[in-house]
Amino acid sequence: LFDLGVRTARDPAGALGSWTSREPLAIAIPDGTRRLNLPLALRALTARMQNRGPVVIGLGLHRRMRADELTELAPWDPQQHDPDDCVETATVAGIPGAVGRPVAEAPWSISVSVGELHQYAGISGGHKGVAVGCGGRETIAALHHRDRVIAPGVEVGRLEGNPFRMAIDALGEAARCRLTLMYLPALDVWMAGDPKQVVLEATRRLSPWTPVTGPAQGANLHVAGVKAVSLYQASRAATYLGLSPAPPLVPGATIALTAACPEGLGAEEGFRRALQSGSAPWSHLLQGEPPSGPGAQRAVMLALLLARYRLVVYGVRDPGPLRAVGIPAHCGPAPEEPTWLQVPDPFQSLPQLAPA
Repeated sequence: LFDLGVRTARDPAGALGSWTSREPLAIAIPDGTRRLNLPLALRALTARMQNRGPVVIGLGLHRRMRADELTELAPWDPQQHDPDDCVETATVAGIPGAVGRPVAEAPWSISVSVGELHQYAGISGGHKGVAVGCGGRETIAALHHRDRVIAPGVEVGRLEGNPFRMAIDALGEAARCRLTLMYLPALDVWMAGDPKQVVLEATRRLSPWTPVTGPAQGANLHVAGVKAVSLYQASRAATYLGLSPAPPLVPGATIALTAACPEGLGAEEGFRRALQSGSAPWSHLLQGEPPSGPGAQRAVMLALLLARYRLVVYGVRDPGPLRAVGIPAHCGPAPEEPTWLQVPDPFQSLPQLAPA
């Protein structure tokens, strides 16, 4: 299928090399929450396919994209993933695998992805674009169950011994995802090849940790663009740092998150419901009946974070929805604290406490 190992280039066409296909393969692409040039990737892929298969937007359980968000993708007539119209694949570690019908009915599938830090999978991309992005509702719910996302070994930046990443890879293989075209924003390069091998090579090249000699009283995290559309999306920056392997923060430190959050808490029903079931720090989400529904796992991460640190959000377009669930939020800029950590892109690089 792609016998040249992992190929890297400055553009997707170069990364694909001489690869071609006569089969109508399904191409799974990410939704608007990922930063990459999708038209460039789709042109490179479809130019090498004699019979073009479906292009499927891997929404997972995110909201459907609006017409104005799809304009640049119109030439490829993309379908939006429906998590309730799926075909069963295989049960993996107790997770009922299923994948969207257009993907399941293709000979096999290609995942177009972005390589960046991920709370549970270590880094994003690879099989994840199909296994989760085009996964069934029950598949995604089981993967994101509280017991799985807080299990030992599940950690941002970690692949080895990570049961979440292993489950995603097995689910992707069961769904016949056999090729990944991945963009690495931190390096501005594209990679192509076997999904597992591309993820391994991307992790080796990214080196996302910046050593810091001592813990700080606080950190300023700056989130913009598609990552800042809602608290659901932007809060990942805070939990990536606070729940990383060695966060360089004193206990009770303040994490100042700058994000506009024009969509408020976000469109994910399970996330909103979990936050509205109580008030920060949501300790009740960490015990008893786990929260459920789309995005509920993100509320669990916030509860874990607030058990250790304080979160304040700045630059918010409308602080009301955040304040209503107990999160301090302000329209104005974050205060300038010269001794605090400055983290300009927490999805690509995080400070970590250096060993003594």
